[in-house]
Amino acid sequence: MSAGPEQAPAMSPYEERRWAELQRHWTKKAERRQLLPPRARAALGEAGGQVRDAARKAGRAVSDVTPPVVKGGLEVVADAALAPVARQAVHLLELVTDWTTELVDPEKVLAHHRAAGRDVAKLVDLKGLDLEHLDGFSRTMALRWRTNGALQGGAMGVLAMVPFAGGIAAITLDMIVMHVLSTAVATRVCYAYGFDVNDNELSHLVDRMVVRAYRNQAGKVETTRRAGAAFNVAKDRVRWSQKLRDDHQLMAAVERLMKQFANGRAVPVDKVAKAMPVVAVIAGAGTNAYVLGDVVRQARRYAQTLHLAEKYGLPVPENLRHQADAD
Repeated sequence: MSAGPEQAPAMSPYEERRWAELQRHWTKKAERRQLLPPRARAALGEAGGQVRDAARKAGRAVSDVTPPVVKGGLEVVADAALAPVARQAVHLLELVTDWTTELVDPEKVLAHHRAAGRDVAKLVDLKGLDLEHLDGFSRTMALRWRTNGALQGGAMGVLAMVPFAGGIAAITLDMIVMHVLSTAVATRVCYAYGFDVNDNELSHLVDRMVVRAYRNQAGKVETTRRAGAAFNVAKDRVRWSQKLRDDHQLMAAVERLMKQFANGRAVPVDKVAKAMPVVAVIAGAGTNAYVLGDVVRQARRYAQTLHLAEKYGLPVPENLRHQADAD
């Protein structure tokens, strides 16, 4: 008598709960996207394609992908009064390179599971583990990378106050660093669920996360640029002028805010100028903390969904079947 067909493995209670949560999440995502006008959806797709072409920088030193003009900008800063700020920025970039090197090493993920007594020799072995075990590795990643993003963004915000070359270097370096880190963090999440990002079928996961991170930084770049420009124009001023307020509306807005705390009394221009670095630091730290935390959260949901769908032969939500960014 021949044996019947092998039964498909059953989901654990944890996996059942998580699958249901993921289905609700992706359904809401698809509904929100359908509310966008067709022209807006087309613009998102075009922007995604432009960023995706330049997104693959994980595993490389930040200095290797930094344009010469930016490196030259830091060298100019090194001769200025704010040389210590530039040196700290260089040290931070070295730290980012170290972070990236660790993130794109799959052995770090495998070592975690071996230490927990699980028999895994390569990434594909993770696909046989329960989702709860895989989530245990990645659960604190969002908090950790929000903290690291705040550190990096705050430092770049300070550097943006350095006259001319330093400001250009800070904004450009910040975008490069965030591209590298977003790619590396998404890569680590893929590894955490047994996926090799060198597989062309999975590479779009990382691309989507980097495109998402790029879009979320537009406001920060403009705020940092405006804060740096206002700081450098006003730092030696002794009097306000209407032209200064008209040309630097961000500074004028900070003046109005400071007046509220001073019960309507006039606020000297130099005091408002000194607040500009704070604005840049808050914009950089807050945005980068959010962006890296968001990359982790979205990449985890994506990888969890693909892991369960592949493990149990379940259909992948429609908005995850295409390489175009559905976020």
